[in-house]
Amino acid sequence: MTALTNEPITLADVLAYRNPAVVRRYAKDHQTSIAEAEEVFGETVKWLYLCYRSTFDEKGLGCTMTPELERIDWMWHTFVLFTRDYADFCERYFGVFLHHVPNDEDDQPTTPPDAEEVRSRLEWQLSLVYDVLGEQTLTTWYEECRYATQA
Repeated sequence: MTALTNEPITLADVLAYRNPAVVRRYAKDHQTSIAEAEEVFGETVKWLYLCYRSTFDEKGLGCTMTPELERIDWMWHTFVLFTRDYADFCERYFGVFLHHVPNDEDDQPTTPPDAEEVRSRLEWQLSLVYDVLGEQTLTTWYEECRYATQA
């Protein structure tokens, strides 16, 4: 697949994308207002842009969904259900299909992950969020935990 334009895609371009059907479905499935669902959708397309941009990072680690972003993950699940819309969005903005690969508990290693590796990967991701999406997004996602589920 190739991008529709030779111009690099910007965050502003991605944030301009709307999909009312996905927003309505999320609002219905998660018993939330349309306004809140629209907000989460906006954060989800930011996340997808971050995932796309992470492929260009020198480490090439890719993004890892964390508990602080659970509602963003739920919206991503909802968006993926609208397969044509999601595939068209990925093609239009990124030129590639961004796969959602869930963690499979049965595929988890039998030994715990190396704490230093986990810390290093999280630091890399937080730095990427800051560099690509800005300080406010980093604060909202990870300090305020605005998109974590409520206990």
